[in-house]
Amino acid sequence: MGIRSRLKRRLLTLAGRDQERPAERADRRATASASGASALPITAVPTGPPAPVLGTEEVRASIEEDVRNNPVLLYMKGSALMPKCGFSAAVVEILRQHDVSFETRDVTTNATLRQEIKEFSDWPTLPQLYIGGEFVGGCDIVREMNENGELSAALKQALN
Repeated sequence: MGIRSRLKRRLLTLAGRDQERPAERADRRATASASGASALPITAVPTGPPAPVLGTEEVRASIEEDVRNNPVLLYMKGSALMPKCGFSAAVVEILRQHDVSFETRDVTTNATLRQEIKEFSDWPTLPQLYIGGEFVGGCDIVREMNENGELSAALKQALN
């Protein structure tokens, strides 16, 4: 995949547009070529100031502090308002069903954070839920705990 294709894909992702299927993309390109229009309109997406670059030790200390100071904390892709993956969205929805306040950390904004949280928990996937300073697990474990009532009990204990 060329640099232009990657940039276009990234701009579509940032703009919140879903990725097209190859057949739809080919149809759109053919139509655009016939009309003389460009294949993809490029629009500026405000990104805000860049996140400060932190070293591994600073990120690890930040994780430890966050886990210690937040009764319910979710490391996820995206935010509670805009999850960037279905697993993160599922855990957010489960937590909302329990009507508890929780903090989130977006691991997509910092590659070091994304790697360090996996090493901190010794868990290879995201999202990762922490309740009462303890690592609970990822989406499948949270779903299972929700179904058998363990999640409700853990949340009550951590928030009381």
